[in-house]
Amino acid sequence: MNNKENVRNLNGIILILFMIIFLIGADTFLVSPLIPTLSRDFNVTVSQSGLLVIAYSLPYAICGFAFGPLSDKVGRKAMLKWGILAFTVFTLLCGCAWNFWSLFVFRALSGIAAATSPQVWASIGDLVPFEKRGRVVGVVTAALSISQILGVPLGAFVAGAAGWRFSFYALGILGVVITLLIMFAFPVIKNTTAQVTKPAAPSNPIYSLKLVLTNKRAVSGLLVTFFMMFASFGMYSFLGAWLSNSFNMSVSAIGTIIVVVGFGNLIGNLSGGLLGDYFGKGRVVIIGLTILAVALSVLPYTSTNISLAIPCIFVWLVSAGASLASLNSIISELVPSLRGTVMSLNSSFMYIGTTIGVIVGGDAINKFGYAGLGFANGISAFIAMIIICYVIKPTSEEYEGKVIINGDL
Repeated sequence: MNNKENVRNLNGIILILFMIIFLIGADTFLVSPLIPTLSRDFNVTVSQSGLLVIAYSLPYAICGFAFGPLSDKVGRKAMLKWGILAFTVFTLLCGCAWNFWSLFVFRALSGIAAATSPQVWASIGDLVPFEKRGRVVGVVTAALSISQILGVPLGAFVAGAAGWRFSFYALGILGVVITLLIMFAFPVIKNTTAQVTKPAAPSNPIYSLKLVLTNKRAVSGLLVTFFMMFASFGMYSFLGAWLSNSFNMSVSAIGTIIVVVGFGNLIGNLSGGLLGDYFGKGRVVIIGLTILAVALSVLPYTSTNISLAIPCIFVWLVSAGASLASLNSIISELVPSLRGTVMSLNSSFMYIGTTIGVIVGGDAINKFGYAGLGFANGISAFIAMIIICYVIKPTSEEYEGKVIINGDL
């Protein structure tokens, strides 16, 4: 099946890609509400239980550097098939963990397997023309928001009703379904993009990484992702503590607010992709990051008025979601012949940015309070906005609906 035939079956392909991102997103967000239960069952401290988050995210970030070049060599379907199969097995094993450290190891292995999921974005880049790519990326990105809005509460409900192990079993069953869909309904996608200078480059992972990491525009695009994730997730990680400290909210009230405003991210994902296709992806990212910088900087100063805080959080999440949808479309076209490598690195930069954002954010709170947290994250979003202006032409030229990325398109 060639790519033209694949495009005719695009809706089915998008559904499978959507389900993959939903699965990975639900698993990523699942551990946080389970930490108190895991801490009690395994007789470890809450801080030790928090290591389960790092056990998953760090291998994910590191393995992205290897899996991207491998995908450019063996193909998207093979990477997704074996990656989601391994992810399913290790997730089911998480439910079988007999002590804390066995769960730690299985979470780390799950993170390694999940690092194949950025090939979702590479697949979209291979199949969908750039001028229409924003709306598809937006729809698939929305799976992350939906996994947070629906997946996490459902996982917490299952854990409360049947025990935390069944939360992992439920994800494992979904993983089995998705693996079968990839095996029997997902096409082999042919790379029709121009080859790099040296024909052997795609088969050499180190050389592929070198080509991307020495490409100034590609690195600039990855840095936009880094600083954007630093800003948005650096604030999001402390949102619950800020709501509790500012408005004396209960845990259930905080959870309700986070789920409700989470719809802001969903709206941003869906609208950002469409707006990017119609008005230019570069423009959407620039405007979105500017609004994000302002919202994050202002949010700590709404701590005396919940009627101001909720709209500010909502605007923050809408702008972040819209920026991310168009940004992923732009990054997917920076080095088309090594798209798998680029998108895997993009996910690695995302996780690294999130990790460093949390570390810096915690230090900012200790030294300057939540106003310092807002300032640090606002500056990070502003830096991302400045960098994206280099990635696209300063004039944001449009030609037949395409953003001209420094003459590469």
